[in-house]
Amino acid sequence: MKKFIVLTLVAGLALSGFAAEKIFRGNSRDDKDIICYYQGSRFYSDAARKEAIYCHPGNMAGKGAKTTPKECLYRFMGGQIYKGFSINKADCIATIFETKTSKGETLAAKIFEGFVKVSHVTTSYDKATKSDTVTGYKTTSDGIHEVTPKVLFTIDNNKIYRGDSTDDKDCVLTYTGRFTAGRLLFMAIELVK
Repeated sequence: MKKFIVLTLVAGLALSGFAAEKIFRGNSRDDKDIICYYQGSRFYSDAARKEAIYCHPGNMAGKGAKTTPKECLYRFMGGQIYKGFSINKADCIATIFETKTSKGETLAAKIFEGFVKVSHVTTSYDKATKSDTVTGYKTTSDGIHEVTPKVLFTIDNNKIYRGDSTDDKDCVLTYTGRFTAGRLLFMAIELVK
């Protein structure tokens, strides 16, 4: 029993020592442009990770170190981000569509304005990089009629760009590490303000 407790403490200390991911303003990797740090479902204002500014534990995100459905800023369901804890279509701010993934992490994506359904998706798999890349898709707002939604942001190569661009002049955020679609959607909507 004592060995188990000691191993648990050592493992906890080891995990807490991992470096946090950094999120930078614009097309920068300079420490002066750090917006915040990310570790363990929380976004921190300081490198020591003592001051949590947002918590993103799963399907919701809110201010501070913890959040509940009553106090959350956003709810995430099926690739959409909603205001508050709503899942009403009218409260949908944006939809993320992953265009390249690897092991559950988003490498590239489009963030569309409002509620968008994506169908008829075709992909190709690259064994060397172990990644899936979308080669074709259709977008609708009702599941029937095809639409061309407005692209709010494009995610590629650890950068978030404004609009349907990957030009450095349109880069609004740069980040280290890899994130899931929900966290990238949150970063684009909340941190780019």
